[in-house]
Amino acid sequence: METTLSKASPVEYELDLHATADDIEPKLKEALKEQRKHMDVQGFRQGKVPLGLVKKMHGEQIGYKVAQEFVQEAFEDEVEGNDDIEPLGQPTITELNYELDQDLHAVVRFGVRPEVDLQDVSSEQISMLEHEVTEEDVEEEIERLRTKEADLLPMEDEPAGEEDFVNIDLQRIDPQTDTPIIGDKDEDLSFFLDDERLKEELREALKGKKAGDTFRVELPQDPHDHDHGPGGHDHDHDEEERLYEVTVNDVKQRDLPPFDEAFVERLTEQEFSDPEAFRDEVRRQLEEQWDEQAREMVQGEIVDKMLELHPVPVPESVIETYLDSFVNQVEQENDGELPDDFDEEHFRNRNRRDAEKQGRWMLIRDKIIEEEDLEVTDEELQEFFADQAQGDEVSAQQIEQFYRQMPKMMDRVKQQVLSDKVYDLLIDRFDVQKKSREEFEEEMHQQHQGQQRMTS
Repeated sequence: METTLSKASPVEYELDLHATADDIEPKLKEALKEQRKHMDVQGFRQGKVPLGLVKKMHGEQIGYKVAQEFVQEAFEDEVEGNDDIEPLGQPTITELNYELDQDLHAVVRFGVRPEVDLQDVSSEQISMLEHEVTEEDVEEEIERLRTKEADLLPMEDEPAGEEDFVNIDLQRIDPQTDTPIIGDKDEDLSFFLDDERLKEELREALKGKKAGDTFRVELPQDPHDHDHGPGGHDHDHDEEERLYEVTVNDVKQRDLPPFDEAFVERLTEQEFSDPEAFRDEVRRQLEEQWDEQAREMVQGEIVDKMLELHPVPVPESVIETYLDSFVNQVEQENDGELPDDFDEEHFRNRNRRDAEKQGRWMLIRDKIIEEEDLEVTDEELQEFFADQAQGDEVSAQQIEQFYRQMPKMMDRVKQQVLSDKVYDLLIDRFDVQKKSREEFEEEMHQQHQGQQRMTS
């Protein structure tokens, strides 16, 4: 067998392999014997079929499989056993020329870890949200909790107000014939009029209506609505507005519970009873949520800035690995199967840029971990499990035991902790500009407008 290792790109190598029929013959003979054990051919005892007949019946299929295994073993010997090369992702056999009892020629392409020259980021500015939770924030959250727990009271002959609950039927009308479009009707739709997801035209039309009222309204068609309207049918797809007949079945109003001891006990399942103590807990939770949101936002800024500063080439094998994970996620979200109309090629092309970005961030992150000699300590793992259990020592031990029984999940935990350490390190090194909520939102708005101008 002869092999040649060559550089195909800054981040990819090729292993060119030539093997004679004699090189492959021992493995082929072994595979044929294994196949013979399971064959039941008339005129021969099971497992005693002549090897030549086995070869005649299954030789081509078995030979190809043997060739693939031969190439894989050669790759492991020549590349994975080479201390000077660190392959990344799954290798791909780009050429495999083999016929039974003939010589073999194959080419294996694989990615390698590129050189990453980490840049000094001390002069690079990033923004970090710093929001102080106010009494108004606390009151708004308590009001939201009261609204969530409110009872619904019937409104007899009273018009719907801005925050009331309605139940409607929605029938699409053909404006040309002024008749209902059969099959394009949604019944028993329920929502609150202050729901932000509700179309403004429908909200305004429903205000002041009573149970039993029927009226018509034109609603804009959402260009991103893949269901083609409320009824799920595509009629006159190019229309900007559609005509609907609305029947109001029911109108109810919220009856908010008082913010008292009984409400707090019921909401917290007896954990709190004093409304003022619960108010302090609400403040603490809001502060925690804002801190978490601020950290997520600054992590996103860090990744974007590091990608901008480090245009590292990403091996194709790494990009494909991330795309495979994206497809796998779609499967998991659909009970383990891809949807019948799922176009995987289109999906992979559409998500290729994100896969490349994630691959590049992985390479940069790994370089930081290597240079800074970062590792996960037992104390940090204990802290992670305690956070997962929200301070419950028994639960923390149970969570840890669960993860340790599943090595892959435990490795994910360690990688998450390592990533957090990388972010902490970079936050200290960047020039972090702390911004109020208003300043931060204005900055995000300006960035969004700039992106729109660039793409228009």
